[in-house]
Amino acid sequence: MLKVWITVLVVFLGAYMANAQGYHITVQVDGLRDSTVLLAVYSGANKYARDTAKTDSKGRAVFTNNTSLAGGMYMLVTGNTQLCDFLISDEQSQQFTIHYKKTDDSSPVEVLFKNSPENTAFLEFQKFMGKRQADSRRLREQAQKDSTFRVAAINSLKRITDEEKAYTAGIIEKWKGKLLATLARSVQPPPQAPDPNIPDDHPQRDSIRWVYYFQWEKDHFFDNIDFADARLLNTPVFQPNFDAYFNTKIAQHPDTVIAAVHRILEKAKAHDDMFMYCLGHLFNTYIQWKALSITPHYAIGMEAVVVDLINNYYLAGEAKWAEKDTTFMRQIREYVRFNRHSLVGLPAHDLQMQQLTGQYTSLYDIQSPYTLLIFFDTNCGHCQKEIPLIYETYKQFRDKGLRVFCVYIGRDGPEWQKFVEKHGLDWINVWDPYETTNFREIYTVQTTPQLYLLNKDKKIIARRVTHDLLEQLMGFYIDKKALNQPEEE
Repeated sequence: MLKVWITVLVVFLGAYMANAQGYHITVQVDGLRDSTVLLAVYSGANKYARDTAKTDSKGRAVFTNNTSLAGGMYMLVTGNTQLCDFLISDEQSQQFTIHYKKTDDSSPVEVLFKNSPENTAFLEFQKFMGKRQADSRRLREQAQKDSTFRVAAINSLKRITDEEKAYTAGIIEKWKGKLLATLARSVQPPPQAPDPNIPDDHPQRDSIRWVYYFQWEKDHFFDNIDFADARLLNTPVFQPNFDAYFNTKIAQHPDTVIAAVHRILEKAKAHDDMFMYCLGHLFNTYIQWKALSITPHYAIGMEAVVVDLINNYYLAGEAKWAEKDTTFMRQIREYVRFNRHSLVGLPAHDLQMQQLTGQYTSLYDIQSPYTLLIFFDTNCGHCQKEIPLIYETYKQFRDKGLRVFCVYIGRDGPEWQKFVEKHGLDWINVWDPYETTNFREIYTVQTTPQLYLLNKDKKIIARRVTHDLLEQLMGFYIDKKALNQPEEE
């Protein structure tokens, strides 16, 4: 069985890298003698090592290089212990000292920065926000246990929120232009929505309010994220928010996702590196997408999103960096070529092919509520297992409106007939040995088996169907059975 894989690896560790000034960071770790300390940078959900140094007999180590570090959030690690986080904002903030102070095993650790006022402020910001979050959590837990405490808890939580806003506003103003200001702003919730003007006696007031507030939050989700500041990519802040937006605020339907993708990528164009990251991350996410959204009419994947990304960004010349990778560009052109005609929701292209009897028949000759279009090869090991299982499912629903148009893609007529007779495949069996119908390109027949489910109008309602998915879809569409859970391809 032929397999074609399209893999894109986007590794981003910051763009602004080259400056002769470099970095010189002295580290003092009390009690850590003759040990390796790692300097690492956050990059979305990942962490990457940038440098290593060894402590001397007094626990002192020096990280230095003539090339400056990219702006972002960094960490010091020794063994399995993460010592502390710190910020690099610009070329002028890369010469300082970190003292990981620990008097003895029973004493608390204290982190001190010298010649780095931004990191001192960052440490205080972390402590402040951590305490406020702990206080908020305690109040909510207490209110859940004691209903009489709820009013007091609400007032206290409002006070904490107001204190956080005021403190954060001060950080943003004082450290304007520095990464600390961008981070402080990014962790703020979106602005509060004004109350909707909905009459109290409106019969759908609650549902309208829910939709209003959900839409407000979606529209303002990124208000506090500065897409022009690519330093955010080298922090643990940007990617979780980016993923949460597409996973929780956007309905998992291609049309909705495509509209959101275009909106966000327009924002990302504020910085070349931000645009490169967002486009690459979205492409990787949706080309690897496996889940299906099963609706009353379709079982939809995300192939249409990938085709849109390729056509409107990669092939449209928006991704200049990708044009240098000729293999990747060839692969994505092939992806579009072999998927553009067979997306869910499109009308199926008609096929007129020859049956075992020598007579010709057309896919559109079938008049039935549902038609399963199959492409298989007798030499395909997976086909040999899957086709008999598909046939068993077909038998369950053939008297309820399911028909099959089964295309053998090979050229060995006797072998094909032997396979059909062996498995008793009494559905419509056809082939096109000279491939005059161009079925491989039209129906993405790069792998086998390849199956499509069509409705009565011959629109594609599901692709890459398995026997399990076919049984569930037919149970849902024909027998009106409830779905247990979304299926995977």
